[in-house]
Order: sequence, then C-alpha cells, then structure tokens
Amino acid sequence: MVGQQIKEFYSNIRFPGLYSKTDLDAYGSRPKNRYLSFIYDHLDHGQEILDAGCGTGLITNTFAARFNSGFTAVDFADSIHYGRQYAERHGFDRVSWIQADLTTWRPSRTYDRVICQGVLHHIPLYQQALYTLKRSVKPGGMLLLGLYNPYGKVLKKWYRLRYHDAILHQDQEHNPFEMSFTVQQVLDMCHDLAFVAATPWYGTKYLTDLGQLCNSHNGGLILYAFRRSHDV
Repeated sequence: MVGQQIKEFYSNIRFPGLYSKTDLDAYGSRPKNRYLSFIYDHLDHGQEILDAGCGTGLITNTFAARFNSGFTAVDFADSIHYGRQYAERHGFDRVSWIQADLTTWRPSRTYDRVICQGVLHHIPLYQQALYTLKRSVKPGGMLLLGLYNPYGKVLKKWYRLRYHDAILHQDQEHNPFEMSFTVQQVLDMCHDLAFVAATPWYGTKYLTDLGQLCNSHNGGLILYAFRRSHDV
C-alpha cells in the first residue's frame, strides 16, 4: 500500500533532517530562507498555529522559538518524535505533537494559521487532506500551502541535479509518491479561499509557472498564502 510506503520512507529519512539549537539560531530573527521568511511574515504573537505534515518539526520549533504562540504539529511518520523531543529539551511548552494521518485526522479546533509546506503533493488522497486543512482555518485566518510545480521537474528529465544534502536528494529522487500542480490548478483547488501572495512569484500565474524552471532543486516548490473569509 502506497500510504504505508510513504510513511516508512519519511520515518527512515527523517525529513527535513535533524537539527540543533545552533542550527535554528543561525536562521536569525527573521529567517533568510525564502520559504521560512515567507512563513515568518505571516505569523504573529498570540496566534494558534497548525504545522500539518511537520516531519522532524523544523518549522514548528523554528517559530516556537520566535513567537509567543500556540503550536500544534501533526505528522504520521515516526520522524515527529525528534521534533517532540527537541521541543521538550528546549522548554517549548506551548507545542502539542500529534502523530496522525492528515487524510483521517479530525482536529478538535480551528487555527489562525495552518501551514502545510511540501506535504500535500506526497498524499494520494490529497483532496481529503486539503478539505481538513481548509476547515481547520479560522474565519479570517490563513492557509500557507507549499506545493511542487510541474515546471520545476522538467530539468530532472535532462540531467542529474546536485543537491546540498543527502536527505533532500532522497526526498526529490526516491520518493515513493509525488504529484505537482500548476499555479492555476492550485488556485482552482483553493477557489473557496482568497489568494494573498506566493513565493517565488513572478507577477502572473503564467510567468510564475515558467519561473519554476529555475527552481528545480526544490521541485519547483511554491508556497502560497490564502485567506479564509470572515463571513464563513
């Protein structure tokens, strides 16, 4: 069963990797990484934040150290245990860790921010997971959704890419299941939410698609921000 293969794959490689306090401190007060800085700009103190598909908890623990907010981290792979242990060692007492499958998990609350970075495209039943994520966003809250773009995969068909670490290489080249979505497909998937911003972004959806040819090392990953209406 592909779902079990995916779970075992991520339990084994422990994506996005192990880290120390020194590693997370090195990001600075506002992380320089394109995706992390985008997330940072959409968070604030006093929020309730869901990290859906947290892996080893890098996103959760990075921002738990920077924001006085409540965090819930969810993942079905055993890699979540590293994130929990790191949080406990460093006194992040406002983080809850839940080992669960996003296609069947039913949260008991809603959140100001729901982050799902680089996860949904590895879930065969992604529509079910996306339905849960969208319903988890408070009225007026935001969904930060990172998805592969097919144009970012084009260069992999022509030559072998060099990745900066072995875990990213495993994730990009040996994943048991992945999909990718054009900008228009993502906008259609989230038609019931208001598009706010994305990174990387090249002005229009068509240029943004083509721009992902230069983002092949990240699989053409685009991180989108959508807002849920206050009227829901």
